[in-house]
Amino acid sequence: MLTLGIDTAEPIGGVSLFEEGVCAEERLMEAPLQHAERLIPLVRELVEGSSRTLQEVACVSVNLGPGSFTGLRIGLATGKGLCHASGAALVGVDGTVAYRSRVPEERRVCVVLRSRRDLFYVRWFAGDRPKGTTCLIRERSLIERLRQEKRELTLVGSGAEAIREHVVDHALLRIGPEPALRPSPLTVARIGATQVGDSLYELEPIYIEPVFE
Repeated sequence: MLTLGIDTAEPIGGVSLFEEGVCAEERLMEAPLQHAERLIPLVRELVEGSSRTLQEVACVSVNLGPGSFTGLRIGLATGKGLCHASGAALVGVDGTVAYRSRVPEERRVCVVLRSRRDLFYVRWFAGDRPKGTTCLIRERSLIERLRQEKRELTLVGSGAEAIREHVVDHALLRIGPEPALRPSPLTVARIGATQVGDSLYELEPIYIEPVFE
């Protein structure tokens, strides 16, 4: 099954094509905040460059967030439009789950995503299971909580690098490998390819209410 992955949750967006054992292609936008101008052209470039057609796409997998309000709306609207036109299945993927899957060997993981100013989307995982929902908290509160960790914890996500200097001296905290610190439309496609399609008309982005601690 050929799956198209769409990830516009963060400033650098991208798309991918995935088919188990056949195709695993990914393209990221060259500059941030180009979602409205570049998403559809990038989809066409990727599909044509892979010698495939949009009619061959059986599933469209979209990163639902958390992330940029505008970016999420553009990505999901595009995915819904493609599915409506072609009859392909639509799958929504939680962005924190996608990041967590990048380090399957790690037992305890904290996904940290940049929001705006000094705010971060944060979610803890024990194994594959999330420890609660994603929260939006200030940098100071996040660092204080991380420095209280009593067990080994790996930080991944686009915001992990931003707080490296504040946690590097903590023996139990470590920053994940570089691929786990950036968006991956291919990961979104891989996850979507294993899931049952969602409702084309009811699927909505993941928006997180702020918690100021």
